[in-house]
Amino acid sequence: MTPADLPPLAPGQPRLVGIHQPDLLPYSGFWFKMAVSDVFIVAVHDQFQKHGYQRRVTMRERWCSHELVGKPALVPITSVLVREGWQGRLCDVVRGRYAVARHWRTRGVDLLERIAACQVDGAQTLDQVNLALIGVVRELLGITTPLVVTAPPVHAGVARLVEQVGLVGGTGYLSGTGGAAYMGSDPAAPFAAAGIELVWSDHRMSTGDSIVSVLLDADDPMSVVLARHQNER
Repeated sequence: MTPADLPPLAPGQPRLVGIHQPDLLPYSGFWFKMAVSDVFIVAVHDQFQKHGYQRRVTMRERWCSHELVGKPALVPITSVLVREGWQGRLCDVVRGRYAVARHWRTRGVDLLERIAACQVDGAQTLDQVNLALIGVVRELLGITTPLVVTAPPVHAGVARLVEQVGLVGGTGYLSGTGGAAYMGSDPAAPFAAAGIELVWSDHRMSTGDSIVSVLLDADDPMSVVLARHQNER
């Protein structure tokens, strides 16, 4: 979906926007941001991070990583290629680490079938591969928040976030708590100057592992995804 596909806002209607890179089967905080936002921007134009979560995630506290073509560096994730056969490799890791999980029989086999059936049109780029996997989990969790891909951003840093929220008509930006590390001493100011409210995520993380751990261990995965700190709303 593009910004043009979003329905127009009614007068006074808020639109909370979440933004995140298309990481590999990311942890619960990613899905919290998606679930509670009105629009979720998938930041496919970000730069590839060799040691980031775009290509790897922990499952049972051990890394699971995509195999990439070559040794990409200082390029957008839209230019990074994943080696063919990623579906089978990922299924092998999930099966090996979760075959004795509480909900393996009811959810694990279905998850493997969905991963194995994932198809990417054209080049197997890192953003498209991860987007296909995000689509699988989004459906399993029942999240219906629209996913939007915007045009390549013009600005950088906080100005980039303000720009992206504006492109989809957002009135609020939902930031992970890690955003405080790079937003400066008055993080709300640049958003307020653009008429945007800065909202901090209050997600209560139970595990830093992949969402796969939540799907296969929790009786109610969405209750884990939507968990909030008790001392906050």
